Amino acid sequence: MEAYSKGSAAYFATPAVQLIYALQASLTTMTTRSPSLEERFAMHKEASKKLKTAIQDMGISLVTKSSDAAANGMTAVYTPEGITPGDVVGKLLKNGIVIAAGLHKDIKAQYFRIGHMGITVTDRSRGDVDQIIKAVKEALIESGYKPKNA
Repeated sequence: MEAYSKGSAAYFATPAVQLIYALQASLTTMTTRSPSLEERFAMHKEASKKLKTAIQDMGISLVTKSSDAAANGMTAVYTPEGITPGDVVGKLLKNGIVIAAGLHKDIKAQYFRIGHMGITVTDRSRGDVDQIIKAVKEALIESGYKPKNA
C-alpha cells in the first residue's frame, strides 16, 4: 500500500476475479430485471420501516436516533437490560437466522445488527422479514425480556 500511495509500481495482491464476475452478475440482475431498481429501493425502505417499527413496538430502542438517518438495509437494536447481544445472536442462530453483534467500539456490548436486504426483501413470498421479527421477539422472551406487545 505504501508503493500505491507513492504512485510507484509494486505487487500488492491478485484480485479475486470470481468476485468481480459475481458483482457484475448482481448489478446486471438489479438493473435489468424485475423488480426495477426504483422498486427495490422502495421495498427496502418499506421492509426497514416494518422491522424498525416492530422492534420499537416491543419497547426496545434502536441505535439510530433518527429515522431520516437510518439505513434501509440494516437495523441496529439495543439489547434490553440484562440481555447480551450474544444471547440474541445465539438463539436466532439456533433457528437458522443469522444476525450479528455490534461493531461500534463504545457500545458493541449493548446492541446487535439485523441485515435486511436483497432477496430477504425482494422476494416477499419467503416471509423473511416477518420471520425475523417473530424470531427476535421469541429470542428476547426466552432471554427474560417481556415485550410491551407480548
